Amino acid sequence: MNVKCKIWFEKNGGVAFAEGRRMLLEAVDRLGSLNAAAKELGMSYRAAWGKIKATEKALGIKLLEVTTGGKGGGGATLTPDARELIRKFEKYTNRMNLLMEREFKNIFDKKKS
Repeated sequence: MNVKCKIWFEKNGGVAFAEGRRMLLEAVDRLGSLNAAAKELGMSYRAAWGKIKATEKALGIKLLEVTTGGKGGGGATLTPDARELIRKFEKYTNRMNLLMEREFKNIFDKKKS
């Protein structure tokens, strides 16, 4: 048996960052477009943009550099702050998962009971 949990960061009672927003940013990085990333994840562009803006406001950082339409079309790239946020979130969640697994085994391992 394994233990699972979801980790998210909150500010003022609202989600500041979580796994879904990490996935959204990584999709933007891979696809070069917020619209394409939203479609891939099955959400509307408006919902995706709202999540990005809410996270930027909560954390006080800019996540995307966006260019609009024109001859070559628009696009989006991650800012250095966004890349650092993803890296730190993954590092933190990985550490917490290891800690949870260890404590789960310490408490629930039938051989130790």
